[in-house]
Amino acid sequence: MVEAFSSRKWVFNMSDQPVNYEAVLFDLETRKANLEAAIAAVRLILGQTAPSGPSGGGGGYSGGAPAHDAFIGMSIPEAAKKHLTAVRKKLSTQELMTAMEAGGLPPSKYSTVYAILRRRENQVGDIVNMKGDWGLAEWYPNYRKKSSASEDAGADETGEGEENETSNEKEQAKSA
Repeated sequence: MVEAFSSRKWVFNMSDQPVNYEAVLFDLETRKANLEAAIAAVRLILGQTAPSGPSGGGGGYSGGAPAHDAFIGMSIPEAAKKHLTAVRKKLSTQELMTAMEAGGLPPSKYSTVYAILRRRENQVGDIVNMKGDWGLAEWYPNYRKKSSASEDAGADETGEGEENETSNEKEQAKSA
């Protein structure tokens, strides 16, 4: 056994036993995989896409575009939310439609996709329309929907406001 003494007072033991290179290789590959996962996570935080490489399938992303099966079995709002989460930026309805088709959803009309996303915005609120582009509500914690005064004006135009006034008048007549 040979011992070496360095200026930092480290002792290196050398043995006569052969080095298990399979174990060393396995350890290095494990460390490499961990580093690549950390790099991918930081890129996701920064909004960058990973360099294009072989796609592992299973609905992932390659080079910023969804895999051919990324949205299979999902609804339009689920696919839109998944894609917005992956790209981390606002997208137009047309851009979302293109991504959803690339990810395996059947083609849909613009008006259909827009109406479904607008309904999702009104009912669930996790997807929001910001000046024509769709984003996630969690990105805009201070965003507030338009005032309800404009919604009330829309109700009066459809005649719903008149029905409410009529029912209120009936209730007042009953109580009088």
